[in-house]
Amino acid sequence: MWTRSGPLRYAAVAVTALAMAGGGAGCAIIPTGGSPIPAREESNSDPLNAPYVRIIASPPKNGAQPRDIVAGFRAAMASVDDSDWKVARQYLTGDALTEWNPKGGVTVFDSAGPKEEGDASGVTMTFRGTVAATIDGEGRYQDLTLSSIERDLAFGLTKVGGEWRISSAPPGLLLSSADVKRAYGAFDLYYPDISHKWLIADHVAIPIDPSESQVETLVRWLLRGPGRSLRGAVGKVLPPETALIRVVPDGDSVILDFTSSMAMIGERLDQMRAVSAQLAWTLNQVIPGQSIQIQVNGEPLPTDARGIKFQNYPEFNPAVLTGDQPAYFMKGGVLRRVDHDAGDPVVEGAPGQKTMEFTSPAISGTERRAKVAALGDDGAVYVADMATMTTEESRWDKWIAGVKGSTLTPPSWDRYGAVWTAENVAGELRVWVAYGPAPQRVMIPAEIASANVEALRVARDGARVAMIVDSGHGPELKTGPVLRDEGNLRIGELRTLVEAKEGQSILDVAWKDGQHVVVLSQSKKGGRVCTTYSVTDGRSEEPKSAAHVSSISAAGDSLLAGSDDGGDGGEVLSWDGKKSEWATEVKDGAGSPVYPLG
Repeated sequence: MWTRSGPLRYAAVAVTALAMAGGGAGCAIIPTGGSPIPAREESNSDPLNAPYVRIIASPPKNGAQPRDIVAGFRAAMASVDDSDWKVARQYLTGDALTEWNPKGGVTVFDSAGPKEEGDASGVTMTFRGTVAATIDGEGRYQDLTLSSIERDLAFGLTKVGGEWRISSAPPGLLLSSADVKRAYGAFDLYYPDISHKWLIADHVAIPIDPSESQVETLVRWLLRGPGRSLRGAVGKVLPPETALIRVVPDGDSVILDFTSSMAMIGERLDQMRAVSAQLAWTLNQVIPGQSIQIQVNGEPLPTDARGIKFQNYPEFNPAVLTGDQPAYFMKGGVLRRVDHDAGDPVVEGAPGQKTMEFTSPAISGTERRAKVAALGDDGAVYVADMATMTTEESRWDKWIAGVKGSTLTPPSWDRYGAVWTAENVAGELRVWVAYGPAPQRVMIPAEIASANVEALRVARDGARVAMIVDSGHGPELKTGPVLRDEGNLRIGELRTLVEAKEGQSILDVAWKDGQHVVVLSQSKKGGRVCTTYSVTDGRSEEPKSAAHVSSISAAGDSLLAGSDDGGDGGEVLSWDGKKSEWATEVKDGAGSPVYPLG
């Protein structure tokens, strides 16, 4: 199975169907009526279909007691073979059938045995447990294990024709962590950006459909388009109303046969390449190494559509930065590059000269003529070229002035060449973006309109932002999509990723890649840690101790930190993953380490 660098997956809750199977040839069938009896399904000869553990739903038995009715109903909710939950509905009374909506989302709930109360005419079965996660109809998985939400969920039962049936049930699907493990797969869906030059990843939880292959499932989800968390933040290349007719294995390749509307892209080379990259990157998770052919009503499309291979689209890499990346830091009032063999040289151009007092540098890219954005001594955002110049040519240009008396947050770059920053003006939060010395205002959600902003970082791919804000209830890290409409930018629906508890603080945030951020936080007692979070599902990695760390920058698996306890002004540290400790890179007054597009 193909994975990203340093992937995050659901913590014992949702893994890909391939991983669930453990490579076995058949799948275990667990009937839900009576005692579970493992069985083996016949081996599937279709190489596109992966085996998985499944549960077969059974209707309620005559004379079943309330505890058995609820157990059977919960098991039927978890059955991927129960089309439209027909068996599950047999456990409900008429009123409950009207009220229960199985498409209303999933609550992942782990509990002990229920408490039973009532009499011969009616019974309430109450389960007390922990809500581990939720999954909405768009496959957005939200991990809630850090918040440890305990809840009581009750099922009401009454007798219908002498048989116990459920008269009231919690909304949506109520599944255990083990149920989700069996019934859902975690995948990345890839969408072209607005320029159709790159891909943006969206991590989703997709219910297994035993009637189709994993390839079919992923393609059909792509055709649905992005969910609301990215809608408006990515481009559109798949023609509207396109449908998948069939998927056909063909030796070492797979044929995807679409309806007539797909023919629209046949002669549009840029769009065709973006579609090909989207399909190749998405399907490489389930058919690695195989090529893809696009057909329309059984007829092949010309050019690239005949042999789409994952390795042919490296420039679409959503990670933006790949391989070893240059790193930079401040020392002695100038910007330097981390290169111990060359003595950590001063960069070229104005950032390497003491022509202006500046702090908080951000680098626009890895190319030779990259730009540096930084805060000047007047609090404005300045930009300068990082290239060979004469003293007369070296200069800083003011791109974002801000309002007198306010403080702009340290700048960050996206891959489109835009600098982002934010400020508070008379109790109003303002977000700015600039492609040159003419900044434009970015619209923001009303919920943060008056919040105090402490940091803003745009993801390298330009699709999301991360903001440390305080609306009066303590600092929070919120993330949301960057919506682009004919050049107008606005920040879409925000999700709270990290909420500081009383006495805690969130000091800094850096994007690891397009879906993960590293957060520097401090506890009430003063201890500091760096924690990696997935912005798509909320899951976190084990925190790294970060005593004395004051700032962070990340690029893939690489992590740099500025230390405020290095003696004579500070140190630059790097995280050694093998030793699980920080190593000193530069000392004696070094600080503000940064990777490109940070």
